[in-house]
Amino acid sequence: MDNEKNKFDATKYKNDFQKEKYDRIIVNVPKGQKNFIDEQARKRGYKSLNSFVVDAINEKLEK
Repeated sequence: MDNEKNKFDATKYKNDFQKEKYDRIIVNVPKGQKNFIDEQARKRGYKSLNSFVVDAINEKLEK
């Protein structure tokens, strides 16, 4: 029982970290669009869809 209490919960740690460090934005796109956007992002050298979306938002806000 004591062992359960002291067990490290990686999922809880990750969720708590993200909650503390990041704001969350949910974007809905038509079915199939996500894969297309992800492919385009990777062709442009992005490692993640998230980094592509953040850069696109920042680029738009600079104008």
